[in-house]
Amino acid sequence: MEVIIEIIIKEFLIDFLGINTRYYFFRIFKKNIKKESLSANQNEIVSGFAQGFYNFFVGIFVFSLLVALMVYLLHILGLL
Repeated sequence: MEVIIEIIIKEFLIDFLGINTRYYFFRIFKKNIKKESLSANQNEIVSGFAQGFYNFFVGIFVFSLLVALMVYLLHILGLL
């Protein structure tokens, strides 16, 4: 059970949603940035922690927006 929760939180929320959302947000405003610079670097403890922290909260925010949108659409379609 812990492995499933870790996969959902770490791989999906932080690595996928958090990094990709930040990457595309910065790309909209013409920042030349690479996805590697947004991920948590194991060599640098302070900056790696900060990037992971930002990725986590951005991932949680985007995930909650997606869930709210899905619930809203199910409500509109009368399936909920």
